[in-house]
Amino acid sequence: MSSSKTVQLSPELFLVPICLEDQLSLLRLMRRIYLPVYNHLWEDAGDAYLLKTFGGENFTKEMEDANGDYYFVLQGNKPIGILRIRRATPLIDFASEPAMKLHRIYLDPSTQGQGIGKKIIQWCIDQARQAGAKILWLEAMDTQIPALRFYEK
Repeated sequence: MSSSKTVQLSPELFLVPICLEDQLSLLRLMRRIYLPVYNHLWEDAGDAYLLKTFGGENFTKEMEDANGDYYFVLQGNKPIGILRIRRATPLIDFASEPAMKLHRIYLDPSTQGQGIGKKIIQWCIDQARQAGAKILWLEAMDTQIPALRFYEK
């Protein structure tokens, strides 16, 4: 993982790098913020997905990714979400264009409408530009209409 530092996006909003030792805290946070929004998509309410994505082997692999930066999103000192970006990650249809992927962004549903997502996305755009990327891209579930509307803005 590249050497990322804590980023202050506003007086109360921070991106704090996630490290290997944070795996259980990450999993607990994702159970709190992911499951209420996405549990309807899974027969087991999403727990197997969370364990596969944020558990042992996959989490370790993502932490070893030199192109990836992984953050907790904190409002004050309370974790309210996560962000993962991947530098030098081309978009398939534009493979020759330098690109950065917004790999994961999840925020506590109770924070919607506070401008937090907008600040994080703007920071990602700035990071992409600084890295020389012409494209910042993400994948989103087409079942999450509010999220799609936000990204389209």
